[in-house]
Parts: sequence; C-alpha cells; structure tokens
Amino acid sequence: MRFPRKLVLALAAIVGTLLVALVAVPFVFRDRIASRLKAEVGSSVNARVNWGGVGLSVLRDFPNVTLSVDRFSIAGVKPFEGDTLVEVADARLVLDAGSVIGYLRAGDRIVVREIELRQPTVHLRVLEDGTANWDIARARNASTTDTTRAVAVTLRDFRIRGGVVTLDDRQSHLTASVAGLEQSLRGDFAQDRFALASRTRADTVSLRFAGIPYLSRVGVELNADVAADLPARRFTFTNDSLRLNNLVLAFAGSVTMGKPDLALDLTFATPSTAFRDILSLVPAIYTRDFAHLQTSGTMSASGRVRGAYGPKAFPALAVRVRVENGAFKYPTLPLPARGIAMDLAIDNPGGHVDRTVIDLKRLHAVIGSHPLDASLVMRTPVSDPDVDLRLTGTLNLADVGRTVKLEDVKELTGVVAADVAMRARLSDMNAGRYDQVAARGTIGVGRLALRSAALPHALSIDTAALRLTPRTAELTTLSGRIGNSDVRATGSLDNVLGFALRDDDLRGSATVSSKHFDLNEWRSKEKTTEVIPVPPKVDFALKAAADRVSYGALTMANVHGDLRVKDQRVTLTDLQMETLRGTVVANGFYETTVAGRPTFDVDLRLAAVDIPAAFAALTTVQKLAPVARWAQGGVSGTVGLKGPLGSDMVPIFKALTGKGLIETDRLVVQDAPMLEKLADALKLDQLRKPALGAVRAAFDVADGRLHVKPFVVKVNGIDMTVAGSNGIDQSLAYNLALAVPRSLLGGSAGSAVAQLAAQAGKAGADVTAGEVVQLGAQVTGTVTNPTVKANFAGMAASVADAAKNVVQEVATRTAAVTQKVDSAAEQARLRARAEADRIVGEAERQAAAIRAEARTLAAAARREGNERADSLLARTTNPVARMAAQAGTDRLRREAEQKADRIVHEADARADALVAQAKQKANAMVPTL
Repeated sequence: MRFPRKLVLALAAIVGTLLVALVAVPFVFRDRIASRLKAEVGSSVNARVNWGGVGLSVLRDFPNVTLSVDRFSIAGVKPFEGDTLVEVADARLVLDAGSVIGYLRAGDRIVVREIELRQPTVHLRVLEDGTANWDIARARNASTTDTTRAVAVTLRDFRIRGGVVTLDDRQSHLTASVAGLEQSLRGDFAQDRFALASRTRADTVSLRFAGIPYLSRVGVELNADVAADLPARRFTFTNDSLRLNNLVLAFAGSVTMGKPDLALDLTFATPSTAFRDILSLVPAIYTRDFAHLQTSGTMSASGRVRGAYGPKAFPALAVRVRVENGAFKYPTLPLPARGIAMDLAIDNPGGHVDRTVIDLKRLHAVIGSHPLDASLVMRTPVSDPDVDLRLTGTLNLADVGRTVKLEDVKELTGVVAADVAMRARLSDMNAGRYDQVAARGTIGVGRLALRSAALPHALSIDTAALRLTPRTAELTTLSGRIGNSDVRATGSLDNVLGFALRDDDLRGSATVSSKHFDLNEWRSKEKTTEVIPVPPKVDFALKAAADRVSYGALTMANVHGDLRVKDQRVTLTDLQMETLRGTVVANGFYETTVAGRPTFDVDLRLAAVDIPAAFAALTTVQKLAPVARWAQGGVSGTVGLKGPLGSDMVPIFKALTGKGLIETDRLVVQDAPMLEKLADALKLDQLRKPALGAVRAAFDVADGRLHVKPFVVKVNGIDMTVAGSNGIDQSLAYNLALAVPRSLLGGSAGSAVAQLAAQAGKAGADVTAGEVVQLGAQVTGTVTNPTVKANFAGMAASVADAAKNVVQEVATRTAAVTQKVDSAAEQARLRARAEADRIVGEAERQAAAIRAEARTLAAAARREGNERADSLLARTTNPVARMAAQAGTDRLRREAEQKADRIVHEADARADALVAQAKQKANAMVPTL
C-alpha cells in the first residue's frame, strides 16, 4: 500500500510543478517577448508602434499557446506626423502547441488556430502626390542574404470584430468609410494552392468619387470561396456574391498580386431583375419599413474591370445600370412614385482614373402628378471636371411627404420648379473664360414650409428664384423666414461646380435685409455650449441691413454694414447700429476656427451710449466698469478689445487685452459706496451725490484689470484727479488727489482737515495760507465694500498751483503703480518660465528614459547576435567548416550591430523630437518683454 501512495504523491508533485511552470513561464518570458517584439517591429516599419501590454498564456487555450497584445497602435511619421494609421483594442494569436513542437523538432508546419483583432480602426490616406500613409515597411538591404528558413503555416481562422476603416485618397478624389466590419478568413497557407474561404460583413459602407456619392451608409455582405495560387500570386473567384443592402451581385474573375500593381480581371452582374433590389441603395427609401414597401419594375446591373491597378495605373472598366417602369409605394402613404427609369454608364478605357466618363443618360420619375427628368455627363472628373447637366420638372413637396417616409419631418409644403441646362469645365469657370461656358435656366421656389427635428427653427420661403448664367448662379430674389427672423436677399454664387464636385469654398456675394433678426436662434443647441459657429467652406461677402437685431438682453436698431464670411471668420467693416440709446460703429472680427473656442477682436466707436442701459445689457461693462451701476448719463469714445470667448459667448476676462478713451459731458453718480466712504472720511457732503463735469479718461485692459490713466474731473467745485485700476473680481486700487477750495470747508470739514494734517505731521498747519486745500485718498477693497484712506497733502495758493502739485503727485503715484504692475508682470513671467522649465525638464526626463530603453534593447540585440555567432562557431569542429562558419558569424555580428545602431538612432530621433516640441510649447508660454 506504500507504493501506490508514493506514486500518487510523485504524480501530484509532477502535476503541481507543471501547473506552476504553466503559470510562471508566461510571466518569466513576457518582458523578453515584449522587448524582442518592439525591436523587431521597430526594425521593420517606419512608424511609431505602441501597445499597452503583451501577454503569453498556455492556460487560456490549453494546451495551445496564446499571445495577446492590447491597445495596439501605429502612428505615422512625416509627412503623416501625428496621424494614427491603426488602432486595435486587443489582438490575439493562438498557436497549436503540437505544431509548434513539431516545427522546433522537424520543421513541420505551424498551425495557427486563430488570429483575432477586436475593434480595429484603420485610417488610410493618400496625398495629392500619391504618398500613402500605409507605405511604412522599411526597405531591406539587398546585399544581405536571408538565411532564415521559410515557415509553413496553416491558418484555420482569422477574425475581425467591430472594425472601422476610412479612406481619403486625395490623388484619386476618392473617399470611403466602413463601420461595423466583421471578417472571417480561413485557409491552409502552408500549401502552394489552396481554398481560401472569406466571409465579410459591414453595417455601413459609404463611397464617394469625384464629388459623386455612389454608396451612402449601405449594409454590405461578401461571401467568397477563393482559389489561391501562391506561386502565381493569383486569387480566383467563381460564382461568389456581394450583397449591398438588398442588391446582390454575383462576380467572378481573378486578382493577381504584382509589384507595384494589381492585375484585375473581374466581371459582375445581378442575378435578380427586381427593381426593389436596386431601390434599396437609396438611403431615404431603405428604412425599417422597407420590408413592407410595394414595388414593381425591372432593373439590371453589370460590369467588368480588367487591367492593372496601382500608383500609376488604372484598369479599364465598364459599368451598366438600367431601370425600367419602376414604382414603389408605402402601404401607409397615399401616393406612389412611378414611371421610374434610369440608364447609367460608367466607362474608362484604362490607364488613368481621370479617363473615367460618367454618363447618366436618363433619370425619370413621377411624384404625384409632376414628372422629373435629369441627365448628367462628367468627363475628366479628377483633374478638371467637365460637366453637362440638364434638369427639368416640378416637385410639389407636399407630394414628396405623401410618397416617401421622411423621418423627423413634421411639415413639408411648397413647390420647386426647375428648368436648367449647363455645360461647363471647372477650369474655364475658375479662369473667367465664360465664353466657354453654356448655362441657362431657372430654379424657383414658392411658399415652402419646413419643420424638422434637424432644424432648430421652422423654415419658410415665400418666394425664391435662382437664374443660371455662364458667369454665376444669380439669386434674383429670396423672401422668407427662419424662426422669428425674416430675411430678404439678392446675390450670386460664383463657383457652384467647385463647391458641388471639389468641396471648394462656396463663394459669392449677397445683399441681405431683415426687419427683425434674432441672433439667439443661431446659438448652438448642444448642452455644453451656446457658441454661434461660423460655417466652414464658405467665402461670402454680405451687405447687411436690419431694422432690429436681438441678442440676449441687447437690442440693436437700424443695423447696416459689410460682413465677410471666410475661413470660419466673420469680419465686420463699418457695422453701424443704434443701441443702448446711442450709436455704435464696429470694426473687427469674430471667428470659430477652433471648435467651441471662439475669439474676437473688435474696435468700437461710441456716441452718446446710455450708461445704465450698457450696464444692464453687457456683462463686459459689469465686469470692467462696475462703477457704472451708480452712474447716470451718456458716454462717447473708442474701445478696442480682443481675446477669447467662453462657451456661453461671454469674454474670458482674464485673457482680454485692449484699450480705449471715453468722454462724457456730464455725469450724475448716486449712492456709489466709494464716494460715500470718501465723503465720510473728508466730511465733504459735496461728494455724496455729485454731478460730475466733463470727463476724458484713457484706459488699458490687461491681466483681468482695467487700468485707468490719470484724468481730472470737476466734482461740485472740487477738482479730483483719478488714477488706478479695478479688477474683474471687483477689487479696487485707486489713488485720488483733491483740490478743495477753502470756501467749501465748513466746520466739520475744517476739523477733518486739521485732523488729517495732524496725522501727516503738520499739526497746526495754517489752512488760511492758501486758497486751496490739497487732499489725497487711497481707495482699496471692493466695489461694494471699499476702504478709503485719506491724507493731507498741503495748501496751494490757487487751483492752478494745486493742479501742478497734483500732476507731480499723481506722476509719482503712477510711477509706483507702474512699478507694481511691472513687478507683477515680472512675477507672472517668472512663474511662466518656471512652468516652461518644468515642461522641458519632464520632456528631457522622458527623452532620457527613451534613450536608456533603446540602449538596453541595443545591448540585447548585440548580445543576442554575438551569442548566435558564438553558438554557430562552437558547433563547428572541422577546421575547413570552421573557416566557412567564421564568415557567417561575422555577418551575424554585423547585422546585430546594425540593428542596435538603428534602435539607438530612432530612439534619439524620437527623444529629440519630444524635447523640441516641449521647448516650442515652453517658448510660447513665456511672454516677451
């Protein structure tokens, strides 16, 4: 009985040891695998490759080996610096354990049981010169002999889950997007010839070429069993299928991989002839109610692609689509669309994408009782679109709503009538060769009304007419409303072709007028912002006039001036308005080039603006001129301000800069705490509710404060000189100098002056020695709770002498204030420099870490190369063979050295770029003196 017990214990120990090894081995080798993987990837691609972690497991898919990588990404380098090519949430590779052992022992094939990529996102870009961001493989040294043994691989399952792919090919003017990509691929890649099974599905696919959308959010499914011939690099399709929504295309042919071109020979056609299938490609029709749609009519689609496709090659292609007697009707809607016919041909003889000719020979439909007819021919779609367009017909929009289900549209009425024909080449229009352009016809709109969830407010157009001429599309009349705003306009559009086909800016000019325009309706309706965005891709000059404009609490009347909308900036030129019971003329700009972060730069000329009205309507006045709360009267002058606006369209006051000059003829100030405190301190009732004489004051805005330059104002017979500043936090820092005629000093005022003189060390001063008593005051605290510290400054023989003394005193105080401001600015500069130094220091530490890691990897690469070389030499005992092996070991050591040098060089480049970027940011943070 002892023997079985010992056997059980021995077996348990063995199993336990194996389990410990299975758990421990991945942790032991994980870092080495990650380092080796980074080195190999870095030597293979010219890009920045990163991942969150690498895992190795023999338990997850026991007894197989699983390698996993999470948060994997590939980012481009110049000219795609900062662009992300690939992002993968996690990737998993499962190798058959037995096949790995067989490969190590006898060179047998490796069985890849599974490769899975979860949530990969791929962004493909091609620049105008043909440079592609996916061309990242490093060139191999042609002189280096590859001595590695080819690995035979059987791939049992390759899967993609939740993929997203975008393509922006600016050379071919092709854009595409794929979302919800699911891919399954199986094949025995160890064979020269084998069957490759591919199953692909995507939730939505969109495709746009030369300004024309061919697919828009179409569901796609591809089932293909491909005969793969690896020696010939050829993949052959037979009776495979591609489904686009309901439309199924059967295709056959072959694709041969070449360098640098692909050889294509493919044909496709539709097995079905039901009009319903091609109708499913129309996004507005293919909705959740499509299954209940009643349809009739026939269609056919076929095509062939043959020839080379590559950077400088394009295959010949011919595509034909025809529709006859098509009709459809929703069971819940009263009207059918009928008489639908289409004849489309797309041809290219091969050689270049620009030789493509798109010929929509006929498009016909009847909606309600009105027919629509259109035709289009486009040549040279990439380099210089040459368009021949014809459109005739009348569309009753109410009939559209009774024919097609329009999601979220609550109201749609009106009539649109068109009769236009245009033959034009884009280059002729851009160059002004209008004698080469043929354009005529009109588009008219009458009594249109539209209410939709996509629009913030209802839109109505009483009448609108657009007339085509060889030079422009002229808006001869437009009268309508959007929300509470009425609009009347005339004008012209200068580049309709460029806007429609090339995504160029929409250029034009217009004269716009309104009885009442409500700017509040143009605020963004996002929860986090009320920014009024300036639309991109617009270059428009406007002569604007409005009887009344509303924005928040501000109302403007008789508004007129010039506006230029370009590059997401609205530039104002002599925009005049009557507002705040006076007049204002504005010049400057407002822009939203950075989403959610608008900026402005405006110069205002003010004339007789009512101070209480300005304080009530404008947050800027409340923050920068809080004393206006207690002032009555009008103000004129100039104000210049610039800086950023918050998401609520209110200026970010700490970042504002500006200057101005204001003038008043007469002001009345009532119950101002600062003057009340000053009157209490000096026992001068004349200061409690003063009527101020003419004021002329200059100011600057910086660092969240309004800095007032010295000015003199007459206050009920007292000359008061004012200088100082107030902040957006309502803090005060003002110096006052008063020249008080001796005749205004009563008993209590005389006692107060005597007390101040005593405090100043001038006890017993003879106030009869001059006609004017000179007093000073420092005002601190806040606007609503000020602190006043008064002092006696002496006597003067006259007001003129007092003025001279005040000028000298204020100059001294202003110099002190300037010194404080300069000191504060210096402190701010020092703080900015400290933060900048911190950023640079952190970048240098990261750079040092990058360099250190690279040198560790380089040392490992050298060590591995030397070990392989030493091992090769050690296994060779024959002297002749040893001489031959010596050459091989030299090559291994040389390759290891080159690899190590490459790792160090690339790390140094990354580190240098990181430090340079930090220094650039730091320099931008520190203000110049």
